[in-house]
Amino acid sequence: MTGRSSWSSADSGEVEYLGDRDETHRMDTFRLPLSLKYACPSSTTWLLVADALFTVLALGLPVARAQRKAFTSMWTELAGIFEDFLFSPHGCPPTLSVEDFQRDEALDCRMIDLIRQDILPHAAHLPPDFMVSVMSLLNKGSIHSTTSDSFVDTESSRKLREEFARTCFETLLQFSFVSSSPTSSSVASGQSSNLAEGAGAVSEQGQLTRLAVLSLLSRCREVLTRYSEDERLSGKCPLPRPRLAEMSSVLKAITTLLQSLKKAPQENVEVNVWDQVIRLYPALVECTTSPSPQVSKSLRDALHEFRDLLAPPSASLGALGGASRLANGR
Repeated sequence: MTGRSSWSSADSGEVEYLGDRDETHRMDTFRLPLSLKYACPSSTTWLLVADALFTVLALGLPVARAQRKAFTSMWTELAGIFEDFLFSPHGCPPTLSVEDFQRDEALDCRMIDLIRQDILPHAAHLPPDFMVSVMSLLNKGSIHSTTSDSFVDTESSRKLREEFARTCFETLLQFSFVSSSPTSSSVASGQSSNLAEGAGAVSEQGQLTRLAVLSLLSRCREVLTRYSEDERLSGKCPLPRPRLAEMSSVLKAITTLLQSLKKAPQENVEVNVWDQVIRLYPALVECTTSPSPQVSKSLRDALHEFRDLLAPPSASLGALGGASRLANGR
């Protein structure tokens, strides 16, 4: 394959970073076989390239973070590699064994773990556009659980990337918690408005949390809507077990996120976030007809969390205040 030498050296651990142009070229070499994946002429090509990529990233990410100006264009290419590798247009062949499917899914999960450990904690030192792309990938991964568009899949036990979806979702949830510490509060309020001034001014606590929360809410709303629609279409035929498990996990995540948001200092939570939370309510109500006990219990817990968000309209508040003063003779 053309350019093999540029990544075969990485496979042996001998990697030298020569600058932005050389590193971007190296990333280009990785991208083609990883995007082809199962369509590669040799079934082992993309696996070898994936192993080489992990080696390069383990050595290169600390260098790229420390010398950000020398690697400005590399981040865009890296985001593209993540996209092509995790969501290759060339799906797994029907002849792929369960063992090989699980092996390949483990590689996808390994990539998400790398993002969780080596990229997200350093969000303040990375380009904002790159971080938006990463959060979008996690959001997409957490709903991209099946290789089939059918809501009833007789081979769901093999085709569903359950572990991959769970890993993406847990990563989103991990970075969705809003810290209640005063230090984090002051940092978030003091720096989040300076995003345009460069990655160095981005608050890890403020900007990353905002991206994670909005991505998580978007993911939850999509899963809720899709679940209620598919349940109506399925009639008396129950949805596959992984779909029920996915729905239950989403409802539990909504419950956990609401609890976290309500405990956080209100100045740390944007109005837009509360607006997105409230918009989930109609989608939750649509799911109340679910016959699944597993889904019903998780749904009940999520709906109870909305109790603290209920309030009478402002006009009614004024009328109640006036009536109260009249009753007290004031």
